[in-house]
Amino acid sequence: MTELVSGRDVLRQARELYAHYRPAVEQTGMKVAVIRFTPKETDPPDTRIRLEASRISAEQKIKSFEHLGFEADHVILPPGIDRAGFQRVLESHNADPNTRAIIVQFPPPLNLLPVVDRLDPAKDIDALLKGRSPYPACATAEGIYRVAEPFATDKPTIAVVGSKGFVGQGVVGLLQANGHDPITLDYGDDLRQVRAADIVISVTGNPGILGPDHIQPHHRVVIDSGFVPQADGSVRGDIGREAAGIPQNITPVPGGIGPVEMATLMERVVRQEVDPNVTPWKVTPGPFLDRTEFAAAAAASNVSTANAPTATVSTAHTGPVSVAEAARLRGGGAPPAVPGVPAGPLRIPGQQPAPVRPQQPQQGGGHTR
Repeated sequence: MTELVSGRDVLRQARELYAHYRPAVEQTGMKVAVIRFTPKETDPPDTRIRLEASRISAEQKIKSFEHLGFEADHVILPPGIDRAGFQRVLESHNADPNTRAIIVQFPPPLNLLPVVDRLDPAKDIDALLKGRSPYPACATAEGIYRVAEPFATDKPTIAVVGSKGFVGQGVVGLLQANGHDPITLDYGDDLRQVRAADIVISVTGNPGILGPDHIQPHHRVVIDSGFVPQADGSVRGDIGREAAGIPQNITPVPGGIGPVEMATLMERVVRQEVDPNVTPWKVTPGPFLDRTEFAAAAAASNVSTANAPTATVSTAHTGPVSVAEAARLRGGGAPPAVPGVPAGPLRIPGQQPAPVRPQQPQQGGGHTR
């Protein structure tokens, strides 16, 4: 059975861990500013979608900071705001001693991107300034790493799809800093290389870019950081619906990495402003088998060893894997229903490996919830 790695459980844990700081924080008058942009009528659909994701993310951040007792200043900039107007807003929060952290939701209009560099590094709680920030990576990237880490204590092979994007670079950096050597994939690469991994992390914001031709039953955990709102009110992640029941564990969309990002921001602001020894939230990994154990389980289930993964390369499947086959290989019955994933066959766009779209930084706008 495919187990869900619930980000909502992580956020619930964080809210409980840090709730006792609220009375003390409320007395200080400390604030967190969350600044976001609104679309113009002439903006292309892709921009409007990303700004809608940014809106959802900003509202979740406001709730998270207010839960801790901080005054959350939700700054909604009007369509078409010019560089001078954005700069005035940003610098007013830089100068306000009560504003302890500032988040600028991405994507900003391209002409405003240079203004983000004026953010006070000491208030850059989400690593927008990269090397000038107190943090090595954005909260989304840190959350992804911390979800993956309990599944990776034996240094398995990890693939990062979207590795050149803002979040992807952060994930790769954290993995490398902790002794991993990930497979890095981005635009133009053959994404079927993820078959060779034990853990798959996807941070592209391209709905359904990874399907049954990529996701395999031996994958310990698949971490989906995509979040793209749809016209019908639903959202889609990077993992196609037909592939959601294939790996051993998966983060759902919605309810996966988005809440984990919120938990990470809550922990950061508490550590920065209240208690440097704050207790970190943790993920308890669901059950999983390594390659050797998986091959043995597959053989015990009377599955041909020609169709079972080996301990060295992932060549067990040369074509798309059905959900039913994945369940058989795991030694279980039919996989459970995944919230938000309709039952029955669905067409997955791009049966050939699709390229990863070149990314702008996606902080809060395409990689959350």
